[in-house]
Amino acid sequence: MNNFFQLRLAKHQKKMMKYMRYVLNDHFVLICLFLIGGVGFYYSNWLKTLTTPFQLGGVILSVFWLLCLYFGKFASFTRAADIVFLLPKEEEMRGYLQQAFRYSCIFPFIFLGLICGFSMPLLVVSTGRPFTVFFFYLIMLWCMKSSQLQIKRAEVFRIDNRHLLLWKGAWAVSSLLMLFFSFYWIWIGLVGAIAQAIIYGWFLWKKMDRRLDWEKMVQIEEHRLHQIYQFINLFTDVPEITSKVKRRKYFDPLLERISKTPVNTYYYLYMRRFVRGTDFSGLVFRLTLIGGILIASMSDVYFISGIGALFIYLIGFQLLPLYNQFRYMTLVKLYPVQEEQKKRAIQKLLLGVLLAVAILFGLLAAIVLSGVEKVIPLIIYLVAAGLFVGLYAPARLKKWMIEEIQE
Repeated sequence: MNNFFQLRLAKHQKKMMKYMRYVLNDHFVLICLFLIGGVGFYYSNWLKTLTTPFQLGGVILSVFWLLCLYFGKFASFTRAADIVFLLPKEEEMRGYLQQAFRYSCIFPFIFLGLICGFSMPLLVVSTGRPFTVFFFYLIMLWCMKSSQLQIKRAEVFRIDNRHLLLWKGAWAVSSLLMLFFSFYWIWIGLVGAIAQAIIYGWFLWKKMDRRLDWEKMVQIEEHRLHQIYQFINLFTDVPEITSKVKRRKYFDPLLERISKTPVNTYYYLYMRRFVRGTDFSGLVFRLTLIGGILIASMSDVYFISGIGALFIYLIGFQLLPLYNQFRYMTLVKLYPVQEEQKKRAIQKLLLGVLLAVAILFGLLAAIVLSGVEKVIPLIIYLVAAGLFVGLYAPARLKKWMIEEIQE
């Protein structure tokens, strides 16, 4: 079973690497760098306003670290067919799940290391301790995450839900208390976290003598992969994600305003696909929400303008694949309309969506800014939307049209 897990892991990593080249593109890296720089700038300025000791810092970091501990799930790499074909190997699955547990610790531990390093300046200001306590807090967070993953692994066994909830509740309460008290007595938090990891590992693994709940294990893994594919779907098409269609009757007045003429054939199709599909409309909603929250939380006109322009670009970039939605539909190719109409239709839809987002971002910026600065972001947002639709989109669409002709 050890070799079997390595085979499953290799296939999973190969698939993820194929998608990572689309996720880690220049645009996404640029936005991440910009956001990290902005957050770091405001974080640094905020720390300069604090005085040691900062009593509220312990509460802030305790809650923040507890939330970060929920990052990362147990990866079993099981599939629906395993319910039948691996059932005779159930006795050997403990070795398989042990390897899965070790693998599941890798990325959360790396993430917690970054979070702990990010939190150290606030911890030093709050407590006056040296930066060398980083290693104590890192070990403490790793032990707590190990305990949390023990619970996640126990979920794939036939264990009573009430007992499972009891373990989860005890972990959350004990972790929060240890995190908080570690700001006053660091050894209490460290020793408590190590003891917690030993207790959870002993009772939820060493003493676990229950059968596997195969259906639940497969369901948990499918849900985990679905969340990963949803994120990847923001950057490229993912065959594992099937978009859902909703009636959304409240959008009927918007669709009825489009005149039923040949010149609006593709525009009507694109608009109908956009408002009734859950992928593109949901994407625009999520990115607009995130961008709006970031804008509302800042007070510097340059960062507000840059963040809004970047999110307008990102929304437009993610909507461009709508152009190819009807590419392989034979009936659409039989329409007596010119191919150039597709280009004009998608540009028209992009312009409407990006202008609406630009106006919304501009209103949020006007609320948090004062004086002449109120109107600067709105002007920049409108210019960014116009440049994207007028310059970037035509070049990208021209490339796709050439590829379609060559096919």
